Amino acid sequence: MSDTLSAVPEPDEATDRRQAASPKEHPGPIVFTMRLQARPDKIEAAERALEKIAGPTRANPDCLEFRIFQDRNNPHLFTLLEHWVSVQAVMTHGQRDYMAEYVATKDLIFEDMSGEHVQEIHPLNAAS
Repeated sequence: MSDTLSAVPEPDEATDRRQAASPKEHPGPIVFTMRLQARPDKIEAAERALEKIAGPTRANPDCLEFRIFQDRNNPHLFTLLEHWVSVQAVMTHGQRDYMAEYVATKDLIFEDMSGEHVQEIHPLNAAS
């Protein structure tokens, strides 16, 4: 956010989009996808950094789902799939203590990051 996933002291493009979307504009659960490209010599550091935030993120009561994917053909590429109860929950997650080290080192590990908020328009459990 969840580049997805971050408590970002220095605003980045994904953070700007998270802050631009107010909870009033996007009520209810939201999915945040984050694409990360590790620097050539930082694949293992990327894996460790993402694994380190996975447990606390999943334990966050506002997190409905947090998954980390690595491209099978290009191990430098990672995709985070984050499902949150609200946009505000994503923004609050980024400011949690467990995100501090990730935020402090993400620019050293990843050379490219982009994210999107998406919202399901026909949830599986919605009444027909």
